[in-house]
Amino acid sequence: MGRAAPAKDYGDPMILPLAFLFVLPGAALAQESSWRFEHGAAFAQPSESNSNIFRLEIGCGEPYRLAVYTDRGPVLPADGQGEGDYFYKPGRIEAEVDGGSFPLVAAGSDDAVVLFGEGTAEQGYMADPDPELLSAIRQGAQLTLLFDITSAANAETDSPHETFARFPLQGADEVIAQALAGC
Repeated sequence: MGRAAPAKDYGDPMILPLAFLFVLPGAALAQESSWRFEHGAAFAQPSESNSNIFRLEIGCGEPYRLAVYTDRGPVLPADGQGEGDYFYKPGRIEAEVDGGSFPLVAAGSDDAVVLFGEGTAEQGYMADPDPELLSAIRQGAQLTLLFDITSAANAETDSPHETFARFPLQGADEVIAQALAGC
């Protein structure tokens, strides 16, 4: 039987991974997108929330569908306090994308809270979602959905919108484009 060749010394095993940090610094800092394409729609999970929202959907609609899914009933604070008394009422929901604000109104469906643009009284306060909101989501860095559910004000901003869910938008554009391609 022959003898095995001695193992080669390739140096410190940490040098190669560290070299990639210098050669490809963006790759080392890149985060995985929280956006997924499933069942013909774009979905994301909140990165931060004090609500029972666990998922956001953007999909086909007229002009597009914007909905949130909760783990129990209407959107509520995570502790379950408050009432889902914001449906079809103006001034109770806002979407903020990188400092820009878009008023929204909610309607319930079988399994989601569907968000519309804030319309006039003649429209039942429900209008098509603003195309500028979709554009901001596709180009922005962060979306925050804000709800006025309880009588308490937001302690940080003194706004009536005390309940929120925040979504990172990295990777959203590509997934939303895929979701809306067949509309």
